[in-house]
Amino acid sequence: MSLWRCLIGLSVVLTAASGVRAEDEAGLVGATWLAEDIGGAGVVDNVQSKITIDSAGKVSGSGGCNRLIGSVEVDGDKITFAPPATTRMMCPPAVMDQEGKFIDALQKARGFTLEEPFLRLLGEDRAELVRLIRSEP
Repeated sequence: MSLWRCLIGLSVVLTAASGVRAEDEAGLVGATWLAEDIGGAGVVDNVQSKITIDSAGKVSGSGGCNRLIGSVEVDGDKITFAPPATTRMMCPPAVMDQEGKFIDALQKARGFTLEEPFLRLLGEDRAELVRLIRSEP
């Protein structure tokens, strides 16, 4: 994928950002959230699938191999991530598998619970898709 196409896709994602309301910012915004379980299968040691959400509703982070950027909408305990733009590097199969599952979980998330130090992203059925822990940036 050309750099030009990536930048166009990124601008579409960023334009769609709606921001995160002040009452949702208490623990969610500004922290770096590191995945410690994806789909009940754990994570690969030393592979950091992580996200950071800012107050403008922008998401940045890493799937474990590739950088990602996108947007999120938060409304009470509801959360919706727009499909992220990512770089296109290749890593070992286990890392790529975890990254795919992480990005898929973000896109399926419809709710969350925040119980410090954990952020749990939940599916439409309120089942846990991914458990993240607050980490140092």
